[in-house]
Amino acid sequence: MKLQVAMDLLTVEDALELAGKVAEYVDIIELGTPLIKAAGLPAVTAVKEAHPDKIVFADMKTMDAGELEAEIAFKAGADLVSVLGSADDSTIAGAVKAAQAHNKGIVVDLIGVADKVSRAKEARALGAKFVEFHAGLDEQAQPGYDLNGLLSAGEEARVPFSVAGGVNAATIEAVQRAGADVAVAGSAIYSAADPALAAKQLKAAII
Repeated sequence: MKLQVAMDLLTVEDALELAGKVAEYVDIIELGTPLIKAAGLPAVTAVKEAHPDKIVFADMKTMDAGELEAEIAFKAGADLVSVLGSADDSTIAGAVKAAQAHNKGIVVDLIGVADKVSRAKEARALGAKFVEFHAGLDEQAQPGYDLNGLLSAGEEARVPFSVAGGVNAATIEAVQRAGADVAVAGSAIYSAADPALAAKQLKAAII
């Protein structure tokens, strides 16, 4: 299982600083949607240039113009680009077309999708490299939120998948047991007093 850090920061400088601290321990460096909206795609270019050996994920959360938006992100240096699972099939297919042209990958994010299992299978059939079972920050803040719902859906879907939404030192073993290909840790790393140590501990927990 790979470890992905989601950098929900707002400046290129902060992103480069965090990436520099944790790159040794992570496989995928994700530029979160707030970072891309605040700093633009030059942030993707800067992180890829600083860490050419890492997989760089542009969390675009594309909902329309799939091929065009994916093309822009790939040209900026992204290796993976996200498209929302609630988007039209043609949007996902268009993004996949751009990915194939660049030998890159599309990740379909199931945030907000009610029937995650069915949509995961459809997204994989459309050419997604993997599917992200994702609960956003707002959903995680709701009373009674439980990561196990995502893990159960991932197990049932039987497609390559990642999990994002409460992955930390206490839950990462369960994520791996569920069969996830990628564990996505955000605040567990970037909000830690020592992000490098937090990333190192999460990586060490992966068998």
